[in-house]
Amino acid sequence: MNTDLTAGKPWKVLLKYVLPLLGSAIFQQIYTLADTIIAGKFSGSETALTAIGASNAIVNILMAVALGANAGCAVLCARYFGAKDTPRVKSAVYTGLISFAVLSFVLLGAGLLSCRPVLEAMGTPAAALEESVTYLNIYYLGVPFLILYNLGTGIFSALGDSRTPFIFLVISSVANIVLDYFMAIPWGVAGVAWATFITQGAACLCTLAFVLRRVAKMQCGQKAQAFSGHLLKLLLLLALPVALQNSFVSVGNLFVQVRINELANAQGIGITNGFAAGFKLLVFCTTCMNTCATGLTNYVSQNLGAHKLRRIRRGVGASLVISTSITAVLAAASIAFAPQLLGLFMQQGESSAQAVAAGTQYVRTVAPFYFVVNVKINADGTVRGMGGTVGFMVSTFSDLVLRVGFVFLLTPFLGFAGVGWAWNIGWVLGTAVALAFFFAIPAFRRRNVRRCGNILHG
Repeated sequence: MNTDLTAGKPWKVLLKYVLPLLGSAIFQQIYTLADTIIAGKFSGSETALTAIGASNAIVNILMAVALGANAGCAVLCARYFGAKDTPRVKSAVYTGLISFAVLSFVLLGAGLLSCRPVLEAMGTPAAALEESVTYLNIYYLGVPFLILYNLGTGIFSALGDSRTPFIFLVISSVANIVLDYFMAIPWGVAGVAWATFITQGAACLCTLAFVLRRVAKMQCGQKAQAFSGHLLKLLLLLALPVALQNSFVSVGNLFVQVRINELANAQGIGITNGFAAGFKLLVFCTTCMNTCATGLTNYVSQNLGAHKLRRIRRGVGASLVISTSITAVLAAASIAFAPQLLGLFMQQGESSAQAVAAGTQYVRTVAPFYFVVNVKINADGTVRGMGGTVGFMVSTFSDLVLRVGFVFLLTPFLGFAGVGWAWNIGWVLGTAVALAFFFAIPAFRRRNVRRCGNILHG
């Protein structure tokens, strides 16, 4: 069911809208974690966790493109949906599907050609190289499913429906975990990758079928264009900053992974395993926190389309309260149960003990700073919903550059502990930049809202 986010009490509307998004994020992260946990426990390979961890930086770049497609199409469709411009909603959906389908196959080909050279250039430990190549090549085959699935969930979110993609995700997550277990035992890391490919493909096809059906039922007085160059330009202007921002982060993490690999080659492979597991938990927490920002972005965009500025301000405050509550739970659990949670990824052994110690140190260093990140993502979500994609990208790029720079500055003196503190410094300074753009949002002034509306509909 499509939901109008421009009516009703903001905190109730946001809470009802965000809860399925949070559920989707949790299940999506659970089946991502299941890949790592099952590979580490049941694949029969001591290097499985390292192989997947070494691929994570590249996988995250692909995810960045998918999230860009999601965010760009969601913001554009939400703006038109809030303005009750159904023909352009439909045209934006069709244009997005065609454009990102083409892009996904280009990325698939480029990935297969560059997989091994990139992993070798990153200094992937030799013992895990072949498994990492296998895992990543299979993952590349599923890139069209990854991108188009995220595009479909973005369209649902723009129409105010966060429940339908949640249902699909729950089903695919459970199926993925079951397949992971049965395929990892005989085929190791490759089995885990194929399980993800199968379930992600099924989720993608179901999501697209329901999206196209939902859009076809929307009533409009004129025929929608199947492809619009003008809307493609607007879509790229909204999607590229998000994709580039996430890509910058992923490229930065790739450089960090190179430094982690250097520490592992000098001190033991447990360093790589510990960081891979700790980073998975970090991503789980920040992804859950980001659901509020995603909901806020679509809420802001719909209300901007309806020119309800006072309602936008009230929604920002409600989102901050909801997300702070979620953050408190995640931070407390990360600090209290880090060793137990990290132990889920590990087989017993000397490298396992080193990995749990390293991962616990990393998680407990960064977890108190989740509250800083929470402020940043709400500020970024508001800026993005108001169309300020440049400010959103600059704040995250600042965070990234500082984080990567401090990893290389601090680790020679602090060792692996410097990685966590580099994250914290980047987050604090990145939040300061994000708040500067948040408080300078020109679209809060009515004359600029009218100008934004003219640009959007022009």
